[in-house]
Amino acid sequence: MLAAYFIYLAQAIIRNQQKGTKVNWKTEEIIVAIAGILALIIGADFTVTATEKIVSILGIAKLVGGLFLTSTLSIIPEVFATWSVAKSGKFTAATTSVIADNTATMTLAFFPLALVSLPVENIKLYSVNLFFVALLGVFYSLFIYFGKPKYSFYFKEVLVLNSIYIIYLLVMIFGVLK
Repeated sequence: MLAAYFIYLAQAIIRNQQKGTKVNWKTEEIIVAIAGILALIIGADFTVTATEKIVSILGIAKLVGGLFLTSTLSIIPEVFATWSVAKSGKFTAATTSVIADNTATMTLAFFPLALVSLPVENIKLYSVNLFFVALLGVFYSLFIYFGKPKYSFYFKEVLVLNSIYIIYLLVMIFGVLK
């Protein structure tokens, strides 16, 4: 997975290279950037701690709590970024951003960690998650390769990706977790 990530990163850097621009950060911008990083660190710690407490109070599996609580809370910064893009009228770009972020997170961050350190206690739950992560990745890749140029999706492609996610939620709620 790490090799695949570096191959992807290399092709993303090499393709459509543009001449760099010099950026001069003002002191206020540096302070805001540092404050943002600190807020993300504190928020991440809060998210994990809150999930642990909720899971223990409700008596549900840590895996289920991580999949539904931690993942939901961890996308809050992305919601604000997407809101900003959507507010400017770029709805397809906003949805694309969310799908890309979640696909990258699931494939590059969670999947390798799950393979290395997470004992599989519920094979049905694990298999359904793995299937839908792969399915989203395949459709995302196909849309990027055959779809609209310049890093965006057509509206119907956004609907397909969102539909896959809704089907995933329905399968999890009514099939796996019932």
